[in-house]
This record gives sequence, C-alpha cells and structure tokens, in this order.
Amino acid sequence: MKATFAAFLLAATAAPLHAQQPDANAMIRGIRLSATLQQMDLAGVIRKDGQADVPVSLFVRENNMQFWLGVNDRFHIRMGDESAKLMTVVDDKGTTKDFPTSKLTQRIARTDVTYEDLTLRFLYWPNAKLEGEEAIRGEDCYKVRLNNPNPGEGAFGVVYVWIHKKYGAFWQIRAHDNKGRALKEFQVNSVMQLPDGKGYTIKEMLVNSLNAELRVTSQTRLTFKKPETGPKGFKRR
Repeated sequence: MKATFAAFLLAATAAPLHAQQPDANAMIRGIRLSATLQQMDLAGVIRKDGQADVPVSLFVRENNMQFWLGVNDRFHIRMGDESAKLMTVVDDKGTTKDFPTSKLTQRIARTDVTYEDLTLRFLYWPNAKLEGEEAIRGEDCYKVRLNNPNPGEGAFGVVYVWIHKKYGAFWQIRAHDNKGRALKEFQVNSVMQLPDGKGYTIKEMLVNSLNAELRVTSQTRLTFKKPETGPKGFKRR
C-alpha cells in the first residue's frame, strides 16, 4: 500500500519503517520527496461549522505545487530536496512574487486553517530528532521533533510529527509556539484511492485549535473529492 498524502500534508513514503532506530531526518525527507513524485489534481473545501465553505484546489506537478483558494487567492510552492520556496501568483499569466512572511499566520476565512498550515513548511526545518514511539489512535508511530530554525517566522516554534511505522506516512502533527504552548493539531481522518489504483491520498483531515491542556477548542475539516490525474489546471512557472 502506498500512502500518498500530497496536498497540505505533503506526502508519505511507500516503504515500511523496519529499522530499530530509524533516522528522523530520513523519515521527514521521505515525506517531502514523495510529494514531488506525483501528478494529480485535488478539489475540495475548507469547512467550519457555521461558516461558508471555502473552495480549495491543489495541483501537483513533480516539484511544483499550486493552491487555489476561492477565485483569486493563488499561491505556488516550488519544492526542493532540502527547501521549499513559497510564492504568490499575482495574475493569469503565472507571474509570481515572494509570499509575505507576515501572511503565514493569517487565518483563511476565519477558519482554523492558516497559510502556514496549508504549506506545512515546517517539514523543511533541519535537524529532526527522534523522540521515541507512541500509539496514536490505535496505530504504532515514531514521534519526531522539529525546531524552527527561524523562530521569528510563523507561529510555530516546535512541531511534533507522528509517522506511521508500517507505511512511513505522517499520521498526526502537533504544533507549539516558541514557548512550548500547544497551538494546532493535524489529524488524518480518512484516505481515498488514486485513479491509477496504486496509491492513496487525503480524503479528510482535521485541523484542531488546542488549549494548554491539549483540548480541542475549535475544529476545521479539509475535505477532498476523488482526485484526478493529468495536466489540467496547472500553470508551470
């Protein structure tokens, strides 16, 4: 089974993690790498109770990923082996400019989802540390810690990633601020099969805002329809 979580969750490796003490950086690198191996289109919504749905589309072409939010809000991620460049798409010709750092923490249409959440840029933070093993919602996982190398950028200072031991996919993520206070939790809720029958991608993901006791204070759902493959929708830069 190949668990491919492209979209916001970037993706997961296909290989099971058999090593007694796997390398944390290699596991995170595998999640990043698999996001660059797909070509697919995803369409769905950002959904929060009591608010209008926000349409979201995602186009993945090798090391390029483009998001559309609603009609006019577009941004582009160019993914490398060890870094990702985030850009705003400013017109229909595909012209881009640097994505403003100040916008990373901005909530999208008053949901729990920010631009920082959608990009999962913390998966590019260096020096991942393995902190042990835990069972998360009945699944055996490795727990990996990532520290923000630039604490002034974005809301997150420390992020924990729980990686599924069998599939190498991330199963849960919890983000804390620079003082260690929990802010956000990302949980894979369900997956669906890709059209080629060879892999899976996100069907629904929960984005939970947390209090100091790790209790959910607010929740937003990211829900996707059956994905398509092929060159539709993407404007290469």
